[in-house]
Amino acid sequence: MNSSKRQYDTWAYLNDEGKRIWGDLFPTGEVPVRSIIAQPADLEGIKEPEMVFLVEWKDLTEEQKDGILTRLSKKSGAPKDIILKNILKSGLPLRAQYTDGAGTRRLGLLL
Repeated sequence: MNSSKRQYDTWAYLNDEGKRIWGDLFPTGEVPVRSIIAQPADLEGIKEPEMVFLVEWKDLTEEQKDGILTRLSKKSGAPKDIILKNILKSGLPLRAQYTDGAGTRRLGLLL
């Protein structure tokens, strides 16, 4: 894909497993993220820290936001408004294991 046609400034590419889980919400396989560098995070229900990208929530469409909140609510049993408060406070992690890397159009990051 030509970089001038990219939808986001910084993104992570979903791998096959990531597309199976999130592809309905990200049909191009690209998820907007804050940084091209994954970072360790403690995720609820996971014993060891996982490498994650933080999703750039403000770059998502309302349909994507609602789809994510609905899916996480069904999985956790928590109300959508509580999940949203947590996302806005701490960010939305995307496990690096569901990606094939990341890219950016922001050249300053490469200098």
